[in-house]
Amino acid sequence: MMLDLIFPEICSVCETPFAGVHPVCGNCHSEMKFLREFSSCGKCGAPFGFFSDENNEGADDGPPMSESGHLCGRCLRGSFSFETARSVVLYEGGIRDMIHEFKYEGGLGHEGFLSSLLIENFPFPRDGFDLIVPVPMHISKLRIREYNQSAVLAFRLARHSGIKCDLFTFKKIRDTRPQIEFRNEEERRRNVKGAFSVTSRGAFKGRSVLLVDDVFTTGSTSDECAREILGAGASRVSVFTLSRAKAV
Repeated sequence: MMLDLIFPEICSVCETPFAGVHPVCGNCHSEMKFLREFSSCGKCGAPFGFFSDENNEGADDGPPMSESGHLCGRCLRGSFSFETARSVVLYEGGIRDMIHEFKYEGGLGHEGFLSSLLIENFPFPRDGFDLIVPVPMHISKLRIREYNQSAVLAFRLARHSGIKCDLFTFKKIRDTRPQIEFRNEEERRRNVKGAFSVTSRGAFKGRSVLLVDDVFTTGSTSDECAREILGAGASRVSVFTLSRAKAV
């Protein structure tokens, strides 16, 4: 108790001293917007009524995709390769800053909390997948950052769920510019086209794969990864990301 007074816990988001067992204070946690609180597209998981009309236009014109909702405008206009995509929180405010530190600034101290968000909000059946696969990072960036944040999240999720995690079969073979530099989906698709490869063609044959990443924006990266994995014989690919960002 005395040590708590001398060395209080510091919120990982706002850096305010607080008493608690989690690395994020109650105020910052309450400000996170969880996707489960929104009606969303049954295919890509875009929350209806939150993002721009680009995602929501025509959302009520198609048949229901599932009990969770209709297709968004993007999915009505053209389908993704993956079966479904789901995310935990909206990419904004304090959680956005935390993910940025985790991804670009060596903030491995955030690993536990961010992994717990994936684990505690897992939206799929536990027995629904044979493999968990992270979106890979090109070796040139890996040498600079020293770890792939998506691989860290995927490994923690796999260890908790009991699903096998494959960190080595799926590679990024061409370095690309950061997707944030592109302002529309078509440019992002061109940026990642042909950037990924399956190193062992039989590894995914007949397998159901869960692709894990930190942020889903337009879905261009996830779609290209899913297309390559399906091309290697996987039975299906779904996507699970920590956060969902608004496309700029």
